[in-house]
Amino acid sequence: MQILSFFSSENKEHWLKEISKSDWRAAAFLVDILREEKLKEIYGDSTELLLLVEGEKLMSFCTYADQDEIEDSSLTPWVGFVYTFPEYRGMRRVGKLLEHAYSIAKKNGFQTLYISSEEEGLYEKYGFTFWKMMKNKWGEETRVHRMPVVDMDYSDVIGKTVSGTIDRPIHTPHPNHPEMIYPINYGYVDGIFAGDGDEQDVYVFGTEETLSKFEGKVVGVIHRLNDCEDKWIVSLDGNPIDRDTILRTVEFQEQYYMSELYL
Repeated sequence: MQILSFFSSENKEHWLKEISKSDWRAAAFLVDILREEKLKEIYGDSTELLLLVEGEKLMSFCTYADQDEIEDSSLTPWVGFVYTFPEYRGMRRVGKLLEHAYSIAKKNGFQTLYISSEEEGLYEKYGFTFWKMMKNKWGEETRVHRMPVVDMDYSDVIGKTVSGTIDRPIHTPHPNHPEMIYPINYGYVDGIFAGDGDEQDVYVFGTEETLSKFEGKVVGVIHRLNDCEDKWIVSLDGNPIDRDTILRTVEFQEQYYMSELYL
């Protein structure tokens, strides 16, 4: 599973055909303006079409754009044309695209990300909150959601030595989802509580052996954008762990959330 930019893709025709398989009317319009090379003309020069793919199969797509159907040009950037194919629904796959759009907005210095949709209760699952009703370019009322783009400060956490308990050892199944096997020791810091009221969860790196207790240094924090708790990354020997290794290791669980990794 990976995210591609349509405009950087070498096989645009393939992805146009994949988008065309959608049963959504707006997808047909999207394909038309892509073929006519008008997407950026309509929605802004910085517009990207993000594709969540698995091999040659398109799972989900959305745009990250300067403008959307709301004509107030002071509001930017926007997520639009959000669609997930039926066989991938219920797995929060689109959250990975929204996470990527969030990262682009942050990189470009924006403080808010917007989305216009008639859906109620959907985008709240991905960290957005309903803001207000606004008229779109066709004069119709639509719900506008927004999400703050923030910088977290973990200077008081990263570098700290902690100890605690492993309650989900490596190679064991998740207690509620037995198909999910932990590829890493997972536990909590004794006596430190997270936003959900439970003790602070940690991924413990540095051994393939089953642990019951641990002590190590916090070398990173996974900040979940659509959850009330963070996950700490603990290194048993205190050495740094590269970003790709962390993300690859924790994907088994974090793929269902939108998040940022702070090192």
